[in-house]
Amino acid sequence: MKNDFPYLQESAVQQATQRAADLDPADNVLARHTGKELIERLSLLTLTPRIILDLGCGTGVEADLLTQCYPDAVVVGLDACGAPLFKYAPCRSFLATVGDAGHLPYQGGVFDLVVSNLLLPWCDVDKVLGEVARVLRPGGALVFATLGPDTLCEARVAWDHVDTFAHVHDFTDMHDLGDALIRYGFVEPVMDVQMLGLTFSDIRGLVRDLRALGGTNALTARRRTLTGKDRWHAFKSAYSFRQTDGGRVRATFELVYAIAWAKSGSSGDDSGIHVSIPQSS
Repeated sequence: MKNDFPYLQESAVQQATQRAADLDPADNVLARHTGKELIERLSLLTLTPRIILDLGCGTGVEADLLTQCYPDAVVVGLDACGAPLFKYAPCRSFLATVGDAGHLPYQGGVFDLVVSNLLLPWCDVDKVLGEVARVLRPGGALVFATLGPDTLCEARVAWDHVDTFAHVHDFTDMHDLGDALIRYGFVEPVMDVQMLGLTFSDIRGLVRDLRALGGTNALTARRRTLTGKDRWHAFKSAYSFRQTDGGRVRATFELVYAIAWAKSGSSGDDSGIHVSIPQSS
């Protein structure tokens, strides 16, 4: 599988995530859609989890829903950026941890269920899947949503008319993700793709939603200077052919959903509910 993470600047990803914490979660239309889909897919699982990890929990919207779906379970939310966790922590109903998804601060074989909403596009997929495989109990489940390579195809084409710099990430293909799941010991992966077309009042509305997701350009090959008015106007002009009859701007998102299982009989402590959760100060 092509590992896109070396082509992302980690510090730029972190800065984008921190900036997203200052925005209204209601602006994050895409994440709300995929989060709702993930919660609905949990009904397909014949699983009664005792300990659940929301990986890349952001402001904790899905973690709160998980506590409602599984009221007897312990729900843990982890995010690399503490700002959204601290901002919304007083009204949340789960245990919050600040940490790196590629180096999870948990013992092995702890969680019965790991849920992740739109984290993988900004991470080293191999590291994250390897860590999830490590912390899942035997027979535990991973359920996630991520973005496929046709995401923001309109923006990609429009920027190609402006300059030769990279502006849109090369999101990982569903088949490559499936191969990675098998490689890290997951079994019976079920994956599907949903092509979602969203419309926005204008280009800035689209950019605002991407910023709320933490999804601004973090490619190492991106232009390091300011975009400038001329380039921005050229981009808007090139994008204008994607406007609807009502003048709204259309953007395509290839949404990849997956359910996979940790192999039964793998190592892990199944003796009871006890997990060491690092306390965030």
